[in-house]
Amino acid sequence: MQETIAPAIGPANHANIVAAESDKLNNDIVIDSKISFRPFVNYLKEKVKGGSETRSRIYNYLIQRFEEAPALLEPVTDAHVLEEHQDLLDMLGTTLFPVVSEQEKNMFTMSVPYEFSVFNYSTPFRNLFIDETEEHFLLPDGVTAENLKMAQCALIYEHILEKFYHIKLNEDPHLVYPVEDKRTGMKRYYKLRYDRRFIDIMPKGPLPQIQDCGVCLNSLRILDLDRQLEKMPLHLFEAEGFGVWIAEDFTIQETLDAIKKILLHQESCDIRIINDLKKNIQALVGYKEVEVGLTPFVQLNNRFVLDESCTKNGLVGRDWKALDAESMATYNMCVEFFSAHPEPMPLSILDEKVVEVAPFTKVLLDAGFKSYIIYPIQNNDGLLGLLELASPIPNQLDQEVMNRVEKAMPLLSLALLKNRDTFTTRIEKIIKEKFTPLQPAVEWKFAEVAWEYMHKQHSEEATEITGNVVFDNVYPLYGAIDIRNSSVERSRSIQKDMKSYFQLVDDTLDKLQTRLHLPLLEGLKFKNFTFSQAIDNGLQAEDEIRINEFFEKEVGPVLEHLRNSHPQAQQLIDNYFNLVNDFEGYLYRHRNEYENSVATINNTVLQNFEKQEEIMQQSYPHYFEKYKTDGVEYTIYIGQSIAPNNPFNMLFLKNIRLWQLSTMADIARITHALIPGLPVPLQTTQLILIHSQPLSISFRKDERRFDVEGSYNIRYEIMKKRLDKVNIRGTNERLTQPGKIAMVYSNPKEAQEYQEYILFLQSKNLLKPGMEMLELEELQGVSGLKAIRVDINLEN
Repeated sequence: MQETIAPAIGPANHANIVAAESDKLNNDIVIDSKISFRPFVNYLKEKVKGGSETRSRIYNYLIQRFEEAPALLEPVTDAHVLEEHQDLLDMLGTTLFPVVSEQEKNMFTMSVPYEFSVFNYSTPFRNLFIDETEEHFLLPDGVTAENLKMAQCALIYEHILEKFYHIKLNEDPHLVYPVEDKRTGMKRYYKLRYDRRFIDIMPKGPLPQIQDCGVCLNSLRILDLDRQLEKMPLHLFEAEGFGVWIAEDFTIQETLDAIKKILLHQESCDIRIINDLKKNIQALVGYKEVEVGLTPFVQLNNRFVLDESCTKNGLVGRDWKALDAESMATYNMCVEFFSAHPEPMPLSILDEKVVEVAPFTKVLLDAGFKSYIIYPIQNNDGLLGLLELASPIPNQLDQEVMNRVEKAMPLLSLALLKNRDTFTTRIEKIIKEKFTPLQPAVEWKFAEVAWEYMHKQHSEEATEITGNVVFDNVYPLYGAIDIRNSSVERSRSIQKDMKSYFQLVDDTLDKLQTRLHLPLLEGLKFKNFTFSQAIDNGLQAEDEIRINEFFEKEVGPVLEHLRNSHPQAQQLIDNYFNLVNDFEGYLYRHRNEYENSVATINNTVLQNFEKQEEIMQQSYPHYFEKYKTDGVEYTIYIGQSIAPNNPFNMLFLKNIRLWQLSTMADIARITHALIPGLPVPLQTTQLILIHSQPLSISFRKDERRFDVEGSYNIRYEIMKKRLDKVNIRGTNERLTQPGKIAMVYSNPKEAQEYQEYILFLQSKNLLKPGMEMLELEELQGVSGLKAIRVDINLEN
């Protein structure tokens, strides 16, 4: 209640009591409640004691008027008593509410204490919350009886607990009404809050212990309403006086809350979310005829691009096409204009004069709009997007409207940032679906092709990716860290495990023959023995296939059948299958030891590369492709086309070649140090292929990897594939050897350059003194290859 008594603002003239429809209420909630004006008079008497002389005279006048109507100071049981004192109730209404500039803002009613029954309501309140026949107090659409019960009980217990237990609940019971504004046709939201200052509540008997009730004394909330009603039933109390329902228009807050919910519940911000935001902005504006545009401006590689899925949500740009030159020119003009003039502009009158200054608004004028608001949205990084409001009514969009939407700007900025992330995610999704996970050095190129594909999806052109990712004039560097005799070691581990497997089969068949007399078992035992003898001198690839087929298609089915048909053999056969299916058990021990040793070496090599690669990328961006075999192979491509914004110099090529040679020496030392801790002591060999001529590479969408282009360049790929087992000419000695680095070349100038690198690393004691200059045997399709081989200082 306001502290001052205001002059009359017009009578309420609605003294009859109007109740809500009973079928919407919970009839279990009953409290002895009566209308009386004595609590109000007592309230005024308290105010007289500390008020000013003028205010005290007014308060005393009101007290005198009510005391002259003793029927109002007693519980009112007959509505006619209220009607007989309508003038006094009107005066009471003007006392409770101040004069405002617009009378329709005074939306209030008096009510029976803690009941959904009202009287003496203002005309604005009646228009929204009383039915046309003035028979029922309207409740919010969709509200349940349970919700009303909770709100009603919260109001009552809040009063009881504060007065008798000195506990102030953390509750805010109120009703929310969505109402269609008949003048604008827009939905508005009103909150009805309850003022209980003129209600006196009294117990009819002893008060229950608060500890037994459903109130949490930590959170100060009613956590168990049923228990609260049981332990502190409402029939223990009686209420006298009147409450006041005050309706407040909180459309703005409700709309902002709705926008927050949209953004909180959605990780991304796509077209559907943008449309939901536009609907809420229109509710914030409050005019049905106003059109809303919300255009995110997205960037690719630090430049703005026209994404039709974004611009079609705007007003000036809803018809822009990414492949249309005029649309692109207008789009770029708008981006420049809004970046240079980020301040919001309310154009109450949209006419030809405005078009002369801002030509992009012509499309709006032609569409019949007469007023327009432009609100560029940006953050510290620049322009994020554009909010537009357009109306066919001149002067409708003014500073007041702009002040309303101003409150939503932080949330809209967040939405546009989310949209920018969504755009980036869409680009990355296309890259990964159509290409492969990419390195930052070349991702920009894939983004360009993905963008071309994405914006063509909005046109009638074919949506297949026709562009290709090509990098011309790049220098390749190839290296391989191979595990020495990996095929032999793998075969040896399989051979050892199969010996154990043969022994298990033999033991199982022996035990079965003591319980079952089947000639078939003897045949399997003989075949098992034959296979076991055959691999004593080594295991060939075809032997492995035949033996596995024997275990899986002969031994396994026979034992499975015997397990099901001969109960006396079940436990023995179960033990066999348990051992066979235990892939961590002794039947797989040697294979697991070999695989673990290989994995340890490969992971160590890759981790070292990743650590070193992060440093080298800072020198000059390049593409680094690694893949596991029996070891690790890698290819590096470096050149101007990979980093068009970074001037390329041959110095960077020499730098990365020296780094490659030094890194190979480091890796050899690291893998050599691993040997004592490996289950299978494996050694590595190191190979570098030197190729001084630049070549072109393109991305092969079918294999999702880069490959060289051109018939001459293909020779380079052939060399890569055939070098791993090349011998020194005239000998049976393999070029690659543990503890050494082999560098293959075909141009003497390449050898001269690498000799300088070798001497430098020898001076740092990374390589041992000396170097071997070797000629290699001819390979199919490749001849004239030579090599430099140096020893690595493994103990350094």
